[in-house]
Amino acid sequence: MNIFDHLDGFQADLRSKGLEELEEKYYNLCSKLAGIGFTDEIRKVDLQSYENKLTDLLQESIQLAHKQKAKAIYFEYDLDNNWDSAFFICGDYSPLEDEDDDWASDWYGNVEGPALEKFSEIHNINGFDKNEIAIGTTVYLIARTVLSFARAYNNVPTEDSLAICIAFHDQDLIIRIKE
Repeated sequence: MNIFDHLDGFQADLRSKGLEELEEKYYNLCSKLAGIGFTDEIRKVDLQSYENKLTDLLQESIQLAHKQKAKAIYFEYDLDNNWDSAFFICGDYSPLEDEDDDWASDWYGNVEGPALEKFSEIHNINGFDKNEIAIGTTVYLIARTVLSFARAYNNVPTEDSLAICIAFHDQDLIIRIKE
């Protein structure tokens, strides 16, 4: 199974499972592919400060999006550059079923997001997908990042007019947290 087989199912999992259940599913997958050592190293990374920053910056991005009458916020992080990230304020949006994410490359403005250097360090050990260890660690790092973003969104006061999405740089099919 290649890495994209695992990643392609994440959107469906996000819609059908709770966040804790997803955390456990991808922990178990990483344990199976990469072993308990790498898996526990990833699990031990405390993401509370990262989630707090995401919450604050997402609130700021939502305010900016409303001022600009945007339709979506797209959060992108870079696996190869310290997990550096940004919130992009997008004027257009296409739902998942359209299978067209070109809307995310046309944005009005952005808010700089947090980095997550520890995830980048772990990712750099094995790379993206050169073997099962790399696949397991990459999928779990991505899952924990998406789940942190989903928790941050859940901490934002009710927001129902914007699509809220996330992906790593160059990911095909952006993950929808909320459509």
